[in-house]
Amino acid sequence: MAKGKDPQWETRINREPVLVGSGRIISEQGDVVAATGRRTAVFAPENNIYRLLSTIDVPAEVLSLTVGMGNFTPDQIIAGTLDKILTWSARGETIIPFWSTPPEPEARFVSLALGDVNGDGRLEVVAAAEGAGAFYVYEQPEMPGAGMNLQLLAIRLVPGAPQKVTVIERTGMLPLIAVAFLEAGNWGIVTFSYTERGFVSGPLLERLPAGLTAMASGRLTGATGEDLAWGGDDGRVRVMAVEETLSTVLTTDDLGSTISALAVGRLGDREVLAAGTPEGHIFIYPVPVFSPSPEQAITVEVPVNDLVFTANGRLVVGSREGRVLVTWMGSGSSFFLHRVRPGETLWALARRYNTSVEEIIRLNGLTNPDCIYPGDLLQIPLA
Repeated sequence: MAKGKDPQWETRINREPVLVGSGRIISEQGDVVAATGRRTAVFAPENNIYRLLSTIDVPAEVLSLTVGMGNFTPDQIIAGTLDKILTWSARGETIIPFWSTPPEPEARFVSLALGDVNGDGRLEVVAAAEGAGAFYVYEQPEMPGAGMNLQLLAIRLVPGAPQKVTVIERTGMLPLIAVAFLEAGNWGIVTFSYTERGFVSGPLLERLPAGLTAMASGRLTGATGEDLAWGGDDGRVRVMAVEETLSTVLTTDDLGSTISALAVGRLGDREVLAAGTPEGHIFIYPVPVFSPSPEQAITVEVPVNDLVFTANGRLVVGSREGRVLVTWMGSGSSFFLHRVRPGETLWALARRYNTSVEEIIRLNGLTNPDCIYPGDLLQIPLA
């Protein structure tokens, strides 16, 4: 049910990490899909609550999830497993199995993205296959119908084990596929575009300054096309321009122990970048992103595992301990995190950030304000 001044709905599925997706499966407002283990639940919005529409028993553990590809049908639920990609579609309010792929043993489809990567006017499925060291691209059958196989368009090897994939739209050009990979303990990002010769590699960035934990794309810099954002295990988000090279144009403040999820979409009536952390905070940046400090922080009080936006401007949170939350209006507390450096005092921080010592004490529940230590994380009110 809705809670106080921060409208929010939540439910518990189990106690395992939850992946979330949203799309127009049966409603235009955006249904919510939550997957954990071998179970996937579909929720339909009814005013300020979400009713359970269907529960899908998946034949294998769901490793990745997305919703979309409604070229000929309503949006489909798309799940990656160890060796297959499976989809479901709605017939009225009944969710039925739809397309699937032939098995690819030990492929481990750990990340999915959608995009018209070959310019045929239809969306394709791009899947990062960790076990195969490659990404797969699948397209829809020419004559779509339930029970048919998605058709393999291409397989392309990457320099390491792929972990995340996203599609970057470009103005007047075919999209780029961006793949984050791990090789010998080092992280990198490589891009690919479709040509007459198939998928060819483009800008590559190796030896990232932190372990990559989340990735998203959107119009983040104000350029005509989309850009790339990635979150790291150092608690920061990097926004990157994608041109002849991949170049970092902004690095955010330290937001927590790690960035566990990123999403770009509409919250209420504006476009934002949302970054979630295991500490239960979601940091909101207006798009385009010009400041390293977030405009707002929403506290959800559950460790964030996954984020997605609905069609009607709500934010869906999948937690690491089995819960699903939907929040809207983005009212929440407004603060960012500051890591204390040697010699800093509350008085100096209050002066620097145009707030008061009393407000920092209140926000952080400090009992002894004279005892702050280098490395401590303090919530600082946003001016």
